[in-house]
Amino acid sequence: MSGPLPTTAVTEQASHWWVLLSEGEPTAADHRAFAEWAVKSPERVEAFLQAARLTQALESSETQWPDTPATDLIRAAVTSRHEVATLPLAARNVDSTAASTRRWLALVASVATAAILGSAAWVFFYTGTQRFETAIGEQRSVVLSDGSLVTLNTSSSIEVRMLRDRRTVQLLAGEALFDVAHDTARPFDVVAGATTVRAVGTQFDVDRRPGATTVTVVEGRVAVITSSSDVRQAHESRLPLAAGEQVILGPRVASRPVRADMGTAVAWTQRKLIFAHRQLGEVAAEFNRYNRQSIDIRSAELRSQEVSGVFQANDPGSFLTFLARLPDVRIEKSPDNLHFIVTLESHSVVTHDAN
Repeated sequence: MSGPLPTTAVTEQASHWWVLLSEGEPTAADHRAFAEWAVKSPERVEAFLQAARLTQALESSETQWPDTPATDLIRAAVTSRHEVATLPLAARNVDSTAASTRRWLALVASVATAAILGSAAWVFFYTGTQRFETAIGEQRSVVLSDGSLVTLNTSSSIEVRMLRDRRTVQLLAGEALFDVAHDTARPFDVVAGATTVRAVGTQFDVDRRPGATTVTVVEGRVAVITSSSDVRQAHESRLPLAAGEQVILGPRVASRPVRADMGTAVAWTQRKLIFAHRQLGEVAAEFNRYNRQSIDIRSAELRSQEVSGVFQANDPGSFLTFLARLPDVRIEKSPDNLHFIVTLESHSVVTHDAN
């Protein structure tokens, strides 16, 4: 029997294999083809296990859908794999609940075996790493396997590992807002360089920049753990942070917790940039994070001037229009309109409100 069409949905492909293996007469070639199909991605293993879980629920009054997690199915299958493999052939023909259970275990054992042979699928459920990232100007929300929600800001990347006793997210670059599913048995750690933010069930924002990492707690409480990179004086410190508090940490920065404006801290989720007495050089750098058009303010005097206001992150043109209205400002653009050089010949005091 041929395998499912590669263009069909994963759930349909899983159903195809389920029907073949549970109700058909699969050959050795079919088993090999199934194993090759299953190890291609963890989603395929999960889809097959969903079919197994549903069948078990329908055949047994003791199992309530969807009470059996996929990880438990795999553990049960691995535990019973040897016993199932050595069942007498006659036992497979017994029309009883026990026989149905053995048949189900045999099928789940086969997919678990495929998962073991293909380390990618097996690792997904236990010690695997998933990577998510966004490009310039892109934002993305991801629901993790534990139910936690992660929203990635522009030019950001994370690596996720879900284990039995802990949940770890490496913030490799950029910024992310974490809405953590409550699980006292598994702490949720966000690691950004030498800084670790530990939570159980809360909402917080971590913004990793080259010079410092900013942690802002929106709801609940977290523990901010910092470790020294000096081998001769290695030490670790813990800083409790409550809702509404923010701290900035880095090699050259170690601020104390301060009250933060939550609207400003998470405004980026609505593609807004809110500035309060920020230098124009910093504002330009922030716009450059969100857009392929780059704004280069060459004048040191202009870069140091302050601005206050609200901008749309994906509208650098509004910021360029604002700059063009300032006295003695000159803006040169590249032929492709992707690079703008801003110069200033005289000092001007700037205040802006873009509401």
